[in-house]
Amino acid sequence: MTFSELNKGVIRKTNNDLSLYSPIMFDNTNISSLSFTEKESDNIEKVLNGNFYKRNQASKSNFLSKSSNSKIIHLATHANASGYPRIQFYDSILPLHELYTYKNNADLVVLSACETNLGEIKKGEGVLSLARGFFHSGANSVVSSLWKINDASTSEIMSDFYKNLKNNQSKTLALNNAKRTYLKNHSLSEKSPYYWASFVLIGDTNPVFESNLTLHLSILLIAVILLFIYFLKKRG
Repeated sequence: MTFSELNKGVIRKTNNDLSLYSPIMFDNTNISSLSFTEKESDNIEKVLNGNFYKRNQASKSNFLSKSSNSKIIHLATHANASGYPRIQFYDSILPLHELYTYKNNADLVVLSACETNLGEIKKGEGVLSLARGFFHSGANSVVSSLWKINDASTSEIMSDFYKNLKNNQSKTLALNNAKRTYLKNHSLSEKSPYYWASFVLIGDTNPVFESNLTLHLSILLIAVILLFIYFLKKRG
């Protein structure tokens, strides 16, 4: 809780809205491809501008060197929490311990991969998960998964999640509404919690993007106050 309060006070300066990494296929042929992550990436690209790294461009080096100044970091790939938490990029893995030397300014990190909220439980420390690693590296909030996810349903949920974020919904409301949309559009066994309930939000819940209406009202309020001060001085 102390860390969370300190983290909220950090001033985050970013130069782009989104950096998305989606290897889809992997240099190591023993690793299964994730065909639906390409659809996930394409749908998100229709909603937000940003830097989209696909296939061999979704490399570990590109992630470490090009993601630190993004408002949102999105990883659509494989991950594993069994004994040795790690994220798979096109060419190699990023283990949890390397996250402790990586820094970012992200308001939101989305870990669209398996078991990213799981890890070894250490007495006095809690769960040593990939989500925790990203908090340590600077993230204000993290969307992570509680079990092995389904590639197809995740693609749908993430697409709607970003549409909701773009519409100035809070992070929690955006994720909850994306899950509700999935349930509305599916039936029978596809409504099982396995397909839609894995993702949780940890950290700050405020909207990622400020509403234009809020900005305009703020400008109007400042203008009214300045006019009021001006007329008071003229009367004096």
